[in-house]
Amino acid sequence: MRYRRWLIQALVLPLVAILGQPAQAAEPGQTQWKLSQFTWVKRVPAEPGAPGNGHPAQVSGAAILKALGSVLVKVDGRDTPLFEPNELPPLVKALREAFASAQPSEDLVLLSTQRRGGHFLDPSLAVTARLFLEEGVLNVIVHDARLDFMDRYSADRTLPTFVYGSRTARASVFLKAEAAIQRRSDWLVLPIPETPVVQAPVPLGAQPAPGPQPAEPKPVEPIRDAAFYEAQSQRLKALKRLRDENLISEVEYQQKRGEILKVL
Repeated sequence: MRYRRWLIQALVLPLVAILGQPAQAAEPGQTQWKLSQFTWVKRVPAEPGAPGNGHPAQVSGAAILKALGSVLVKVDGRDTPLFEPNELPPLVKALREAFASAQPSEDLVLLSTQRRGGHFLDPSLAVTARLFLEEGVLNVIVHDARLDFMDRYSADRTLPTFVYGSRTARASVFLKAEAAIQRRSDWLVLPIPETPVVQAPVPLGAQPAPGPQPAEPKPVEPIRDAAFYEAQSQRLKALKRLRDENLISEVEYQQKRGEILKVL
């Protein structure tokens, strides 16, 4: 509890003003955010057979920081934060930009290498994870919580094959987080509200002169082909899963279900 309170005071509150702003646009075609030699975020194709994700999405940086900062992992029989406090802010910035540009057919993968333990002599150990958004929740699948590879790399420049977590293959890590749904020991589902794109205010001197308002464009009817009905089917399945896992109430489920059925 003391650690969490300190984390919020030291990191979350000073960064809310910055991280709460809309994510900066990624460079055209950007698929990798490299933060250091062995710390990066990448957009990659989702695993075969995975349903479409809720990307692209503008997500609050403060919400990502709070969600990832709450994740604990069991190390030597003791629950410890998955990430170091100073490790999270640059990762959050990269994740926000990546979520804002990722496609429904893509996941994000993360490698973060950091000295862990709070002392400058502690070894650099890596976290590897797969992340994706579904219906307003953040899925985090961790493969390695403390990957030790730097000594081998320093000796002979040999790198391991980094594995980022999988929907179908369980890793031998044990995660937990307050308010999270635990789909597996290595897979957490964390509530995380999406943030709408914020429009910049128009300066007073640049206000347009009053005049006739343009007519509202007529909504474009979706093409109801096989792909359209398959997409609605996936939405209904995802919605049912959220209700079954108590991430939304029955009232919310019925309301959203009705909205989907209206377009059929």
